[in-house]
Amino acid sequence: MKENDCSVSTLAQSFTNSPQLLVFDLSVVDTNRTLQTIHEALFPDIHVVASMRQGHMNELMKTVDSFDAETKGLTDFRHHSKWLLLADGIKIEELQKLDLENVVLLRHLKCWIFNSLTLRRHPTKTELVPVADCTSRTTMECYFPNVAYGYNNRHLLVTVLAESTIYTMKSLNNGTIHYRGYAIDILDTIANILNFSYSITEPQDQSYGLPVNNTYDGTVGQLNRTEVDLAACDLTIEEGRSQFIDYIYPPISTEYFDVLYKRHDKQQSNSLYLLALPLRPDVYLVLFLIAGFCSLLFALFQSMDVSVLKTSAESEGVSQCFLRKVKQNLLHACWVVTGSLFKQGSSKYPSNLPGKVLMTSLWMLLVVITTVYCANLVAALSAQKDVKLFSDLEGLLGSDYAVGMRQSGITSHILKRSAPSSLYGKLWSKVKVNDPASFFESSSSLANHLRRVEHEKYAFLHYASELEKRMADNCQLEVLGERLLFIHQAFGLPKGSPLKADIEKMMSQMNVIGLLDRLWEKWNVKRNLTHCPPKRKLKSVTVNQIGGGFIVVCAGTALSVIVLCLEKLAHSVTR
Repeated sequence: MKENDCSVSTLAQSFTNSPQLLVFDLSVVDTNRTLQTIHEALFPDIHVVASMRQGHMNELMKTVDSFDAETKGLTDFRHHSKWLLLADGIKIEELQKLDLENVVLLRHLKCWIFNSLTLRRHPTKTELVPVADCTSRTTMECYFPNVAYGYNNRHLLVTVLAESTIYTMKSLNNGTIHYRGYAIDILDTIANILNFSYSITEPQDQSYGLPVNNTYDGTVGQLNRTEVDLAACDLTIEEGRSQFIDYIYPPISTEYFDVLYKRHDKQQSNSLYLLALPLRPDVYLVLFLIAGFCSLLFALFQSMDVSVLKTSAESEGVSQCFLRKVKQNLLHACWVVTGSLFKQGSSKYPSNLPGKVLMTSLWMLLVVITTVYCANLVAALSAQKDVKLFSDLEGLLGSDYAVGMRQSGITSHILKRSAPSSLYGKLWSKVKVNDPASFFESSSSLANHLRRVEHEKYAFLHYASELEKRMADNCQLEVLGERLLFIHQAFGLPKGSPLKADIEKMMSQMNVIGLLDRLWEKWNVKRNLTHCPPKRKLKSVTVNQIGGGFIVVCAGTALSVIVLCLEKLAHSVTR
């Protein structure tokens, strides 16, 4: 294709339309230092116009092509730089070997006519082709067609930690290792959009990264040493780590910790006290007080019978006669009240009207209590009482259960820095005393902790989402139910990685459209209790439930006193 000076001017203007314009003479400055300066000043839009002799141009392009590898991926000339080469006699075969994605060669033919060639990448080869017609595209899209294909199938080395049943899982199929999970789905989505391929590695120590000799081991150490390009796993965002690596925002999840345990002491349903379970202690106390009070009232009412007092008063005083009658009737009144509480009852009932009114109100209370008692007794006989083993973290720390957690995560480091007198400090002390292996043995894996939960009195501190997944098919496991140590988790990059801007843009878009939430719901399976036997809780009868019966007794007592007063008044009038 032949173009005049107008087209060349348009392309040059597009290159130099930047707030910064740097000019270097490579004959007097170091090439590597110049490239580093250009990358730091112009990234992510690096536009370079190079004009020099053929031999120098070939050497420059070879240096640029290998510069990203020499900086261990901390520069990105391959994808983010666009080169306009002005040179005659340059070897096209050499340019076609480049890994650079955006290169245009302008060759002067004659007078003001130039020949424009651009690098076009194919799956199997890269070739220099004439610049296509620009009528339907912008100048940049016309001269640099590879920008439409993202990273042009660049290959990245990604590190993961495959022990989670949500974020990353590893399986072996026909000798081939396969990875899947929430983090892998996110990685695949970003790779498809940005058009890069990847291979997966894992840290040798199977650790996320803990401080060791002023640096970090595990995944964080891999990033800090630029051994990998990206960490696609659930890295906890922590201030100390931020000094060694970069996080990709927004985070892929917000988690909290909970405690998983298994009840190993089974409750006995055939207890000798089973008949007493349906009533709470305060109900027994109130019944005892009412029985005593009603027995005394019955004795008083029976002893104040007017006709009996009149007959007995002829031989002795009224007061002496009344006290004697009270003593005689008190034992019988106690038996009447006690018998009324059971089916046996009593063969002799109050003969006067006040006693009958009081007995009626007492029977109404007993009907209420009996009905609720029978219902709760049936529940006690048919269902085991379900009481949570630990009410809170302090209850767990005071029990005979050992407590452990994974040593590979930053959570152990956070607890270690807690004040000894704080709740988290006490938790750390409990872990060190009862479960030293989980911290001082690198072989302490997630599977080992879960195995201990199944067979020992052992409580495991871990991500709540992971514990929910483990509980999904095991009805015997329980969680404490306290939300501890809220954390954010994100992908990681080497410090200053040029991939950060592009991947963060993709992650932000996935978050805005709700794709991260949909992927999370796909892998974060909630516990399904439909296949578990129902856990019925025994509810004891409380005073509030039978409060109406007590009101009836109080009203009956007041009414019986009124009736007694009326009888005395009527007797006085007739005299």
